[in-house]
Amino acid sequence: MFLKKIFGSQKKAAKVETSAKSVKAQEPETLSVSEEMIAAAAKDPVNPSDDLDEITELKFTVRFSDCDEHSRLRLSRLFQFTEEAALADAQRKGYGLWNMLNAGYGCVVTRMKLRWIHTPVLGEELYISTWAKENYKDKVIYKDYMVKDGRGNILVEGTSSWLLVDMKTMKAVPPSTSPFPVPIEEGHEALPEKLDILPMGLFPKVVNQVQGRNTDLDINHHVNHCRYVDWVLDALDRSEIRNRGIRSIQMNYIYQVPLGEKVDVVRFKDSKHHAVLFGMNAEDMKGNPLKARCHFQARIGFND
Repeated sequence: MFLKKIFGSQKKAAKVETSAKSVKAQEPETLSVSEEMIAAAAKDPVNPSDDLDEITELKFTVRFSDCDEHSRLRLSRLFQFTEEAALADAQRKGYGLWNMLNAGYGCVVTRMKLRWIHTPVLGEELYISTWAKENYKDKVIYKDYMVKDGRGNILVEGTSSWLLVDMKTMKAVPPSTSPFPVPIEEGHEALPEKLDILPMGLFPKVVNQVQGRNTDLDINHHVNHCRYVDWVLDALDRSEIRNRGIRSIQMNYIYQVPLGEKVDVVRFKDSKHHAVLFGMNAEDMKGNPLKARCHFQARIGFND
């Protein structure tokens, strides 16, 4: 009731804050990398291949450990598959993890959306392709994804936005400043849309609280972005996932979640076909919720 009163009575203020956050959301708060990783990068640089114009494609098989209780591919695993495809694409084209770290740069995904036509199931072979489609105003790199089955049928389409980060200042910098240019596949896209910051909805309610645990962390020493997908789905009612079905998910990554950080998952009033959930810093929420740090935003699209 407290949250409902605060958010409902400060709708105008929420819009102003959301607008301000839309600028900040393009810059990650921090990006920690160990000295061992940088040393390894210097010893093992990766040279680009000769076929930079070709779109990278990786093959995956949906295994038992990748599935949910209905033998369908878990959405977080699908995000992990696309993450591996993006890493492979960057490495093959010369701007991979090790080369970038050795040069003092990093790449960070800030927003991502996947929309599926068919949910992959146990035993299915997947072919995931990815490519950079646009360098938008020399600020953001847009990268798309396509998931097909063994017969070439499109199963999933996706898009994402990435920032180039200077590892010394931990600030986003123009992609043109990178010593390893990102090849752009102009005119080729899977989802023809740019992902915006999500506004606060009405009647917010804290539906879950999560915390960054040891097994949630990746090599950047904070919760991996794929883990947020599990947190969002865990905050939904089991029956609505089963009965309504999920057709899309958009994730906006605002502030990283370090080890031990507690996050309140806040759900707003649903629209007809969508649910919006924010991951808000739990400690900040004890004060003024409108000033709490937002770690992530999610927009779930249902089938009905």
